[in-house]
Amino acid sequence: MKTKTILDSIGNTPLIEVEENIFAKIEGFNPGGSIKDRIVLNMILEAEKKGILKKGDTIVEPTSGNTGVALAMVGAMKGYNVSLLMPETTSPEKIKMIKAFGGEVILIESIRFRKDVIVDIKERIKQGEKIVFLNQYENPMNPLAHYQKTAQEILRQLKGRKIDFFVAGMGTGGTITGIGRKLKQKHKDLKIIGVQPKAGETIEGLRSLKEGFVPPILDLDLIDEIYDLESIKAEEARDDLAKNKGILAGPSSGAALYISREIAKNNPKARIVTVFPDRGERYLYY
Repeated sequence: MKTKTILDSIGNTPLIEVEENIFAKIEGFNPGGSIKDRIVLNMILEAEKKGILKKGDTIVEPTSGNTGVALAMVGAMKGYNVSLLMPETTSPEKIKMIKAFGGEVILIESIRFRKDVIVDIKERIKQGEKIVFLNQYENPMNPLAHYQKTAQEILRQLKGRKIDFFVAGMGTGGTITGIGRKLKQKHKDLKIIGVQPKAGETIEGLRSLKEGFVPPILDLDLIDEIYDLESIKAEEARDDLAKNKGILAGPSSGAALYISREIAKNNPKARIVTVFPDRGERYLYY
């Protein structure tokens, strides 16, 4: 019998009915505390399979936090060095968690995050620097992790019941693309709803397409509607989750809940599925 490791506990998270007809996948139950454990493991296993990644190599990745925590955790388990480029708005708790796993954190100006940083990393590789760039924004193993597993878990947990809406925050685009694609195949009339911060505002873990960067793995043709949300509304819904539902989650979970409630008001009999991407302990600086 093969001995299990911490990586074997990734996935199979609970789906709970937070409110009548609003079901949430509670991804904080993953060992690294977020949904990003799934994509990191999937990307690393594929890179190992292709011979791109070997023990002792250094992984460099831009991340707003949760992917960084997951990379540091899996890297510690598998013997990889991890160097993360993170925006200055990243919560101190996430940075501390990454360092606890042995990862390196380099803070950069938020205005340069993602597009400029991705170009810089690719240039470093072109110049011969011996680093591995998994690139969660372009790596098909990101949405595939959700298509093959997260969505399948949701379908199994709902036992064939119809899903009318799927609501997800938009960051790399992997969650909404992977889960949305699979759910849409099973429920043809399903409406897929994206949530992003209102222009000029910050909801940690989410990014607005209006900033000018559309992640290549994001399938916009799948999405029926995108809501722009004020950060204060996400925070209020997150606080309500903790104080009235006993669920300590992050602001992106609050954003998903807020929009799910808005949809429920206008569609009182609809069954809505959403995702709470992480635990709230990493946001206690509020």
